[in-house]
Amino acid sequence: MVLLQGIAASEGYAIGKLYVNVETIAMTVPEKAKDPHWEISRFLQAREQACTEVGTVYHRALARVGEHRSSIFKIHLALLQDEDFFLSVSDCIRERGVTAETAVQETGQRFYRMFEEMDDDYMKARGADVLDITSRLLNFLAEERGEKQKPWLPDGAEGILAVDEIMPSQTIQLDAGHVTALVTRTGSKTSHSAILARSLRIPAVTGLGKDFDKLVNGSCMILDGFKGIVIQDPDTETLRKYQEEIDAYNQRQKALESYKGMKAVTLDGTVIKLEANISHPNDLDEVLDDGADGVGLFRTEFLFMYWGRLPTEEEQFHAYRMVLEQMQGKRVVIRTLDIGADKQVPYLKMDREENPAMGRRSVRFCLENPDLFLTQLRALLRAAQYGKLGILIPMVVSVEEVLSVRRLLEQAAQKLEEEGIPFSREYEIGAMIETPSAAIISDLLAPHVDFFSIGTNDLTQFVMAADRENPHVAALCDSQHPAIRRILDLAVKNGVRAGIRVAVCGEVAADPSMTRFLLSLGVRELSVAPASLLEIRHEIQSIRLP
Repeated sequence: MVLLQGIAASEGYAIGKLYVNVETIAMTVPEKAKDPHWEISRFLQAREQACTEVGTVYHRALARVGEHRSSIFKIHLALLQDEDFFLSVSDCIRERGVTAETAVQETGQRFYRMFEEMDDDYMKARGADVLDITSRLLNFLAEERGEKQKPWLPDGAEGILAVDEIMPSQTIQLDAGHVTALVTRTGSKTSHSAILARSLRIPAVTGLGKDFDKLVNGSCMILDGFKGIVIQDPDTETLRKYQEEIDAYNQRQKALESYKGMKAVTLDGTVIKLEANISHPNDLDEVLDDGADGVGLFRTEFLFMYWGRLPTEEEQFHAYRMVLEQMQGKRVVIRTLDIGADKQVPYLKMDREENPAMGRRSVRFCLENPDLFLTQLRALLRAAQYGKLGILIPMVVSVEEVLSVRRLLEQAAQKLEEEGIPFSREYEIGAMIETPSAAIISDLLAPHVDFFSIGTNDLTQFVMAADRENPHVAALCDSQHPAIRRILDLAVKNGVRAGIRVAVCGEVAADPSMTRFLLSLGVRELSVAPASLLEIRHEIQSIRLP
């Protein structure tokens, strides 16, 4: 029995036959092209076929995982049509007289290295996208020569797939009926492929590194997507225990279905508002189906990150209005633009920073760009007519930031009034408690806001001085650490003492092992990913408060 530790990328269990596939696109031997013009023609044809296929993949992804998670394929299409990439390939063919395969391979590697060397996480992720389109182009060029890529699993086979790395376009095409789980040499929990695997409910362990070489094709394997481990050739007792885990997990999932539409009420009768975090209006189907009490966090970055330009006031207004109307009077908390750090917007040409997580991001960036910010605030005020709106300010560190946002909201309201555009002043304003400074001065912030929303993801990494995206120190971002519990206690008590609502919207809110602790502090609102609504509702109903 061999136990290997990786990164838990997508929750779930699997037991099955392992299919190791280490085939990658081989480096093409730099053959001299007999006719450079013909090679450029071959490249253009492959690019056209790739664009068509990416369009098909995008629409397939749209149907399976929604617009937000499928938008990565819009980026792939843009890369395929990128003028610099095209010129680099065609110049390589002309100047060196090599084949289209060689030019595509070398250009792809050069662009990949360029992105990989960048410090910014968003731009680094573009490196994987370059590899994806490079692989796609090489496949079409190979097909033109009569070669075809072999399928990862034999026809009709079912089991756990092990690959060096997997591209987003390959992940979205996995059939969960055949690929029961996924294990990779490279990757992280935040990669596009990992996000897609979670959306498709395919258990996955990534980042095995050198241990990937210990995997044996055809062996029996257990994959634990909760702990991030794989067990090769397990003994009888381990198999038995994991089969019991799988049976219990499946029973739990089935039992949770009975909690749809129920209220979250503790055994002693305390009513808890259980809301949902969403990133796109498409996420509302699951939210409404599971009976969430509202939207506790609507991230607005999707409007800015995937359109290739600034969204207009009208476009933002329609997106916010849609969510408010669909929630039918339930409160919707919309977070103002939270870009920077891991959420870069290329067309804004933000300056490169040594430590973007602590740089010009979120409310800092918005206050430095009041015209951009006012457009969003105007759209929010206009949308406030159509539901119960909460406006949430991210990355707060001072009272002055809250007051500045309030002044801009009033400025936006006065301008709308002058222009005769309908809007509403009926909204709440909240501060996101996700920095140690905000938590420490939460008693000073409370008189100026209507609610707190505690974002535990950033708060934990800042308190623990450990980057949650860095695999070397990510384990230090432990929400159970006494320091995290103490700072949560401080912020919650200051909010409750001031008579304002206190919600928790980070990963801690979706952790059943933390539910009792949060409720004991005085938290009466939790906002979680739609997939966690039923589990947390079940947990709340099992708790009796003093």
